[in-house]
Amino acid sequence: MYTQMYELDRVIDFFHDELNITEYDERIEKMYDLISNPHLRVNANDKQWVAFSTQDSENKTVEDAMEEILYDDDFNRRQVKKAIKEVGNTFIESNIRMKPRIPFYIMVLDKLNS
Repeated sequence: MYTQMYELDRVIDFFHDELNITEYDERIEKMYDLISNPHLRVNANDKQWVAFSTQDSENKTVEDAMEEILYDDDFNRRQVKKAIKEVGNTFIESNIRMKPRIPFYIMVLDKLNS
């Protein structure tokens, strides 16, 4: 299990080891830098993981975090919901049951910024 998942090097290791994404370290770092105080977002056991679900109500926490992170940009809730669903499905397809919060946020941010 990955510890200190808020640290950039640990996050990059997760992308390499669990998602087999090795060619986008610079992009991962760019999205990581958008997340203010990543250590505070995972500072309790119940904050370590995203409880992605196909039901929108379960994804509200991620939506709220994206709204906070993207506060200066035009926030489009529909686009955010779509990105959350796509990222959640990627984790499911990769057989990742425990979805670490910071990598999940990075993937959502990447989809929103592509």
